[in-house]
Amino acid sequence: MMMSTQSSPRWVVTLAATLLATALPSTSAEACPWAYPIGDSAVSPAPLFNGHPVGGGNLPNLGVHLGADYWSGGGCTDLGQTVYAVADGEIVEIVDGLGSYLDVVVIRHEDASAGTVYSMYGHISREAGLAEGQLVDYRQPIGFIDDVLAYFSPCHLHFEILNEQAYQQGPFCNGCAAAGFHVSPGYDQQAGVVAGMDPSGDTWLDVDDGIADNRWYHTDAFIDARLDATCGECGDGICEGNETYDECPADCPPCALIPPEGGTLDETGACFFAGGDPTYWNVDNDTGFESSLRWTHTTDSTIVDNYGIWSLAFAEAGQYRLEAWIEPGSADTELASYQVRHAGAMDTVVVDQSAGDGWVTLAEYEFAAEGDQWIRLDDNTGEAFSTMTRIVFDGIRLTRLDPTPGGSESGEPPPATTSSGSGADESGAPATTDDATDEGGSNATDTGSPGGGGPALPGARESEDFGCTCHENRSAPPWWALLLLPAFRRRRSKRA
Repeated sequence: MMMSTQSSPRWVVTLAATLLATALPSTSAEACPWAYPIGDSAVSPAPLFNGHPVGGGNLPNLGVHLGADYWSGGGCTDLGQTVYAVADGEIVEIVDGLGSYLDVVVIRHEDASAGTVYSMYGHISREAGLAEGQLVDYRQPIGFIDDVLAYFSPCHLHFEILNEQAYQQGPFCNGCAAAGFHVSPGYDQQAGVVAGMDPSGDTWLDVDDGIADNRWYHTDAFIDARLDATCGECGDGICEGNETYDECPADCPPCALIPPEGGTLDETGACFFAGGDPTYWNVDNDTGFESSLRWTHTTDSTIVDNYGIWSLAFAEAGQYRLEAWIEPGSADTELASYQVRHAGAMDTVVVDQSAGDGWVTLAEYEFAAEGDQWIRLDDNTGEAFSTMTRIVFDGIRLTRLDPTPGGSESGEPPPATTSSGSGADESGAPATTDDATDEGGSNATDTGSPGGGGPALPGARESEDFGCTCHENRSAPPWWALLLLPAFRRRRSKRA
């Protein structure tokens, strides 16, 4: 991120990052506890037992079982048993009524040693209030074991822990890939599996399907190794666990603190989070604001595939003009929908990026002091992937409009110490505003709020550049980015 003003301090959080196609190991993050997804105690699945552990023999004609099955007796003895989230994370996929799977919930987690992993829960009836992009806590109820006897016996929880590659690249259950679901079949229906171990000591099976690094972890061992983990406390000087800038500014500095007069954020910096499949992100380093920009292609899917979030933290509350830099000729979309969270409200502004020529005014908003505010742009504009329509993610500028204490109101852009890379053309495409006061988020498949509670991003976790509320001692994007995800939670329609 680039923040440019003559008087503003620069808060930059440096993060070691890798593409989401690989695991994101961390050597400095403090671990948070994990728990079993079923049972009365976090440290035991009792009274249930794992009848089909990962790697155990089950239905030999289908191969090796890649998940854990928890039940305590035949028939539907365990109907109604509560199912819990095994760790803090973000719901990235919900599929209701998926055949014999019944309802399916998938949660993404950032683990200190394994990096980005996903927990999957099947054969359940999920809690009615759950939503994709929602943050969930360790041991939060997410549903209960439902009646699966119409398909087989016994009623049980099907549970998996899998890595990023396995979640993105299958193998998927029959019909899931075509429907856009990232749901594994529970079995290796290919040529078998290969066993392995991470440097952390976590053991896994890699499906022998021609795609490298599809890893399903041995669930009980993975959880057992993390039962005693603890998260940090606010005031200990370390930003860790679930701490964020909004919840604990003493431990977690913002990625950048926008000064009273305003400033600019660039997509290359710590306050920008690029979510979704890295395969479909493109970076141009010789054009755009500050001589760089990101772009991807739009889709007409109801599912968000790639998205970008600029996280905002303000030194002072006030009214600001919000502008986006659109490099002339860089974009084709006429339907770029900027979702803006400001002072507890949500608004959406639709911009014709194809007509953009420099700074485009989105709107004028009241922003609160500190964080829990952001701008989000999704790729599912309604323009089909087959049209190869480009949507661009670049600089954002905020200009103070009301008087600052002891200062003056100008309405002029804050002075910058760096050049725009393409001149300072203030013209731009007309923008239309679609008010959306839903504070929980702006779309049904991916809602949240980076930085302060409620669904999020985000996060996160799928980019080289992590957002503002990321913490310098963590190797994953902010919890919100975790956004607000997950978003990219189903198989990419751009691959179709």
